[in-house]
Amino acid sequence: MTIKPGQIRGRDSFIANISSRLGRKSPDAVAPEHPYRGAPAFYKEIERTTEEKIQLFTDNWTALTGKVLVVEAAEAEEKLGVWLQQIVEELQVKRASRWEHAGLIGLNVDGALSAAGVEVVPWILDPSAAQEGGPAGTDMSGSIGTARPDSTVAAEQADVHPIEADSVDPSKLEATADSGPIELSSVHTDKQVAAPSNWQQRSRLLQRTERCEMGIIWPDYAVANTSTLVLQCSPEHGRSVSLLTDILFAVFRADQLVTRMGEAFQQVTNGKHDASQYASSLNLITGPSRSADIENDLTIGIHGPGKVYAVIIK
Repeated sequence: MTIKPGQIRGRDSFIANISSRLGRKSPDAVAPEHPYRGAPAFYKEIERTTEEKIQLFTDNWTALTGKVLVVEAAEAEEKLGVWLQQIVEELQVKRASRWEHAGLIGLNVDGALSAAGVEVVPWILDPSAAQEGGPAGTDMSGSIGTARPDSTVAAEQADVHPIEADSVDPSKLEATADSGPIELSSVHTDKQVAAPSNWQQRSRLLQRTERCEMGIIWPDYAVANTSTLVLQCSPEHGRSVSLLTDILFAVFRADQLVTRMGEAFQQVTNGKHDASQYASSLNLITGPSRSADIENDLTIGIHGPGKVYAVIIK
């Protein structure tokens, strides 16, 4: 028998076998009805106050072993700084990567970390922007407080030691965390040094970020029903900050809370008419990373941060 491309073979016998295993005499002649598409109307009609959403997010986040701090806007910088310093001291954090977000800069997150002896690695593709004191394309919609021009910028280019690929001595390729990673640059037959590409800049940034124990982000939305953080990546908001580090520290305003996941998706799609208008990735983070194999052996923190913290600013 010749099977044509796209042709299904044995479908009826397969369905009949499943039907018999379920104790039915024969498969249903009519497909079951599906009255709902997406969330049912009664679910969409549920409305919650800001306080209720804060409490619901807190309950769900802490049930997943996360920790939450709720603060008033007027006290946000002070209380966030104290809590952040307690966390980095308790968990012995030496380096922290953060999104280049105006809200985080305005809360002087860098100052609190520096006071605790923590090296700060901002997610900036062009290191010269940090050296000149100019944040690259920050989102002012999340700003609280006054941006500090003296934000600590750490992790200098000296962390990476480029060498020519055609002059490699294998005995000298041993690298340690203290000496920093070794990078192989491309070979140039004319011995001229090519201008660093966007990927080369990102590669160095990834190398610095993966050496950080903590990642600090400002999510776009937070879903109260599931305690899910919704992150849209951009040049200033790298997804690696929330994926490579062992600890996740999220800060957001209470008015960024939505009740249902569908509300967050609607906000993400509003005003967009072309695929090019969307972020290259949308990350949904619900508590610490949990991974299980076929034997249901659960492991925390393998495919993402194992400890998660959230600050909600009222």
